[in-house]
Amino acid sequence: MMRIVMLSMGAFVWLVTEVLPIGLLTDMAAGLHVSPGRIGLLVTGYAWLVALTAIPLTLFTSGLDRRTLMAMLLGLAGVMDVACAFVSHYALMAAMRVALALGHGIFWSTIAGVAVRLAPHMPVARATAWAFTGVAVGFAGGIPMAAAIGQWLGWRAAFVVCGIAALAIMGGVLALLPPLPSQRRHLDIPALLRQPVLRYIAVLTALVVSAHFTAYTYIIPLLSAIPHTPERLVPLLLLIYGAVGIGGNWLGGHLPWSAGRTIGIAMIALMLSHVLLVASGWSPWLAWVDMAVWGIIAALINLGPQSYAIELAPHQREAACSFCVTGFNSGIGAGALCGGVVLSSVGPCAVLAWSAGLAGVALAVLRMGRRYGG
Repeated sequence: MMRIVMLSMGAFVWLVTEVLPIGLLTDMAAGLHVSPGRIGLLVTGYAWLVALTAIPLTLFTSGLDRRTLMAMLLGLAGVMDVACAFVSHYALMAAMRVALALGHGIFWSTIAGVAVRLAPHMPVARATAWAFTGVAVGFAGGIPMAAAIGQWLGWRAAFVVCGIAALAIMGGVLALLPPLPSQRRHLDIPALLRQPVLRYIAVLTALVVSAHFTAYTYIIPLLSAIPHTPERLVPLLLLIYGAVGIGGNWLGGHLPWSAGRTIGIAMIALMLSHVLLVASGWSPWLAWVDMAVWGIIAALINLGPQSYAIELAPHQREAACSFCVTGFNSGIGAGALCGGVVLSSVGPCAVLAWSAGLAGVALAVLRMGRRYGG
C-alpha cells in the first residue's frame, strides 16, 4: 500500500505543478513584467501541449522500466520547478513550462497502469483511486497552500517548495517501488489510432471533462453572479469543494459497479448540481450544498475515465491511458474556451446550460461504449 501512496504523492506534486500559476497569477505577472493573461497562457498552453504530446511520448518511452520512468519524471518536475523560481524572463518561463508539459502527459498516461501492477489483487478502480487521491488532495489543499506560500514568502518560494517536494518523492519512488520492466516495447501509433476503442476513449473523456470545466473554470464569477456570494466566503466554498472531493475520490474507488456507470452517474449529477446552483439565486444557502455535491462529482470525473480506459483496453493499459490523457487535457482547454465565450456573450446561467448540454452529449456517447464491453 505504501508504494501506491508514493504514487499518489507524485500525483499531488504534478497536479500542483500544472496549476501553480493560477494561485500565483498576479504575483507572477508583476515579477515577470507581463499581463495576468499571459500568465494564464502558461496553464492553457500547458494543457493543449499535453493533449498533443501525451500519446506519442508515452509510446516513445514504452520501453523504459516503469519505476525508472516515474523517478525520471518526478526528477524533471523537481528540477524545472526549482529552476522556474530563478527565472526573470517570461520566454524562459514558458520554455520550462513546455518541458514540464512534455513530462506531464507521460506521467498521467503511466500512473494508473503502474498502480494496477503494484496492487494486482485490488480492483482496478480501487487501485486507481488510491493513486489519484493526490489529485483530490492537491485541489483541496495543495493549491491554496501554494498560494499562501506565495503571499508570505513570494511566488518564487512556492516553486522552490514544490520542486523540493518532487525531488523528495523521487527518492521515495526509487527506494520503495520494485523494478517494473516494460510490458511492451514496440507500439505502432498509426495502428493505435485506427483502433475504434482508443478513439472512443479520447472522445468520451474530452466530452466529460469539457462538460465539467466549461463551468468549473468560471466557478468564482458564477458564485458571485448567481447566489451573490460575498467575496470573503468564496475561498471557504472552494475549500468545501476540495475537501469533499477527497471523500469523493475514496467513494469512486469503492463503488460496486463499472467505471462506465460511474461516469454516467457523474454526468447526471453534474446536470442536477447546476440546477442547484441556479436555484441558489433564490436560496443562497443552496450554493453550499452545491459545492459539496460538485466536489464529489469532480472526484468521479477525475477518476472515472482512467479506470474506464483500463476496463475497455486491459491489454493496452498505457496506450489507453495516453488517449485518456489526450482527451482530458483537450477537454480542459475546450471547456475553458467554451465557458469563456458563453459567459462573456450570454451570461452565467447560459454557462451552466452549456455545461449541462455537453454532459448530455457525453451520456449519449457513453452508451456507445457497450459495443466495446463497457
